[in-house]
Amino acid sequence: MKGRMSSITSKLSIILGVGMLILAAGCSDARKSSTQFDPDTGSHGTTWLPAGHVQAVTTVTAAVLSTANCTACHGADLSGGISGISCTACHLGGPIAVHPANWTRIYVDHGPTANANGTNACSNQYCHGRNLAGVQSSGPSCTTCHSFPFTQDSLVCIRCHQLPPNGTAFPNTAGAHAKHTMLGAYIVCNTCHLGAGGSTTNSYHLNGVPVVFFQTTYNAQTGGTPTFNAASGACSNVSCHGGQTTPNWQTGTIDVSTQCTACHTYYYGSSPQYNSYSSGQHYTHVLDWSGPKLYCTVCHDASLLSPNHLTTLNTTTMEGPASATLRAQTLYNGSTCDLNTGGLEGCHGRDSHSWW
Repeated sequence: MKGRMSSITSKLSIILGVGMLILAAGCSDARKSSTQFDPDTGSHGTTWLPAGHVQAVTTVTAAVLSTANCTACHGADLSGGISGISCTACHLGGPIAVHPANWTRIYVDHGPTANANGTNACSNQYCHGRNLAGVQSSGPSCTTCHSFPFTQDSLVCIRCHQLPPNGTAFPNTAGAHAKHTMLGAYIVCNTCHLGAGGSTTNSYHLNGVPVVFFQTTYNAQTGGTPTFNAASGACSNVSCHGGQTTPNWQTGTIDVSTQCTACHTYYYGSSPQYNSYSSGQHYTHVLDWSGPKLYCTVCHDASLLSPNHLTTLNTTTMEGPASATLRAQTLYNGSTCDLNTGGLEGCHGRDSHSWW
């Protein structure tokens, strides 16, 4: 009996030994594409993290992450398997997501998380470094985007979005940025986001909601303080737009050659907007029920808008003289329109008429 038990024990040892070799071989095969896996010890080499690990799970040709080579040792669900090491021990948002699962946008979520919980989870040798100075092939240094310890006025804007933003998703959403910044050197970030870089009350714009806080220079003459409605994406009470509500920032457009009244309005009263067309005989020509009801471009030539139109929006003057955009046929001389030889004599016969 004793001899039989010894024989059985010996056979079981051989079977277990073969089994372990098969498992080791399996892990070896799973990682054979990586030179940093040691099949004898069943572990990765000292240079495995982070660069070797990143390289092994990245399918270069497809430019996507692949965990197929990891499952033999770390389990089909990467929860540990025979290695006993779960991927989620480091990948807080799941096997292929380093940051927590609820981080939908890193730029938005990392600040509040750090404020609430500190940076202990970030400051290790494989993520952002023990001193948050960054790790090659892994997390960057905190000082790439701002100072550390963090101060609001140290934010580097272009680390999160271009200047002006030119993409399709927050925080680099283009919208109408380019159209505004091309108007002149005085249209800069702080024109509409005054204090967003350093103000203690208007600085936290990393929550997906734009912080719009206009400089007082752009207050409409009537209508109160300029505002931005995040729900409709429209601005109101801005002097540049004649105090009118603008189209949606993301999808709306204004054709300055044909949609003059999108910004210029007639004001019935004593306090017109800075750019109202309430001067001279505009009422008679445009609004009088018995008049011709002419549109702006009958007398004003859209091809003459440059260089005066929209070039001094940071002043109450708003632009160069409106007379600079008049069609040559009006023969306007500063006080009268001389239509005798102007080509528009159908308007007033062949007479000159005073504008003022």
